[in-house]
Amino acid sequence: MSQNVELLETVEECDDATSFLHASNKLINLKLKALLPNIFVQDELVMEYAVEPLLKEGGPLVTTDVVSKLMFAMGKISLETYADIGLYAQVLEYAQSQPDKLSFGDDMIYDFISNQAILSTQQDSFYLESINQLKFSSFEVFSQMRYESLIKTVLKLSCEMLLEKIEEEITQ
Repeated sequence: MSQNVELLETVEECDDATSFLHASNKLINLKLKALLPNIFVQDELVMEYAVEPLLKEGGPLVTTDVVSKLMFAMGKISLETYADIGLYAQVLEYAQSQPDKLSFGDDMIYDFISNQAILSTQQDSFYLESINQLKFSSFEVFSQMRYESLIKTVLKLSCEMLLEKIEEEITQ
């Protein structure tokens, strides 16, 4: 089973938002590193002597932040995609600084979803509207479990959509 499939399954099995953020950030990093060689000159000599040393585990291009900045600077990913990648990293950093794990119902996770460019497009705003209907509904109708389940589903979809967008932009 590939690492990406394993991580997607891990994302699906996350019991809290903090675990989801760890898994999704790892998945984003793996996707960026897998596609990184595509942005360089496709010459065997260049790849062997210049690119491979950059991509080694101890090399300068191991962090998501550095790789996404490079891809953005080279015009390979859009500002929106770059911002979403950064947002994932920022929210993970916040979650790690908290004494308790964030739940899917935490207001920070709602803000995280609301601020993702990948979900704010016309066709994908349906997810945000669905969350808002549950979040701001009256207590009789509102179900915390249903809300958190929807949040988890939207988080998983947003991660998958971001990964697809990254691949689409880099391989075009």
